Amino acid sequence: MAALPLRNHTEEPSRRRSIRAEAVARTRPVLAVVQRQKRWPALLAAAAWSVVVAGLLATAVFHTQLAERQLRLDRLDRQLAVERERFEDLRYQRAELRSPVRLSAAASELGMSRGTVTSFVSITPQALARQLAAAGVFGSDTVEVVVRPDPLDQVRAVKSVSRSQP
Repeated sequence: MAALPLRNHTEEPSRRRSIRAEAVARTRPVLAVVQRQKRWPALLAAAAWSVVVAGLLATAVFHTQLAERQLRLDRLDRQLAVERERFEDLRYQRAELRSPVRLSAAASELGMSRGTVTSFVSITPQALARQLAAAGVFGSDTVEVVVRPDPLDQVRAVKSVSRSQP
């Protein structure tokens, strides 16, 4: 029978360490200094991608703004059409209220009747001067109202003077 050698407990930890060191050395990669790669193509690609994404987002925002403004314009167009229709209704009502037939009927309800006689009153220049003097001083046009022989010019002058009265 062969004898089994006794294990030396003092050798065991050192042997284990050497086995572990060999295993770690086998699994650990060999490190070497390599030449640095250029990063500018990656940075350029990232910048281009960022510009494309920003452009797409800006396009989406722009289209949203366009759609909102178009909706607002459509709403204003509808309101404009409604107000134009209302304006036309009011014009029709005004035309009905101002029609001679309706005015004649309203006047007859109030007891008014059509006049049968028309008469013009003529006044003398002295009566006009007295009236102007009683009403007060009107300016330099007052003398011209009395002196002018043309009746149309006299009417114009009287109208211009009477506008300044309270």
